[in-house]
Amino acid sequence: CVDTSVKVAFEYGYKLIIPEGAVTTFDGDDIPAETINEFYEDIWENRFADVLDYKNIF
Repeated sequence: CVDTSVKVAFEYGYKLIIPEGAVTTFDGDDIPAETINEFYEDIWENRFADVLDYKNIF
């Protein structure tokens, strides 16, 4: 799970950069995948990682 990997890497002192929109999942019964991805990116941003537009990374 990416969420767990992000949080563990943060605890080990790694500086993380996550390309925005690079994580995928499936639609849930009530929540579309895009909403789930945005939810986690919002949690990671400025707490555990920098979530950046991929065009600014590569």
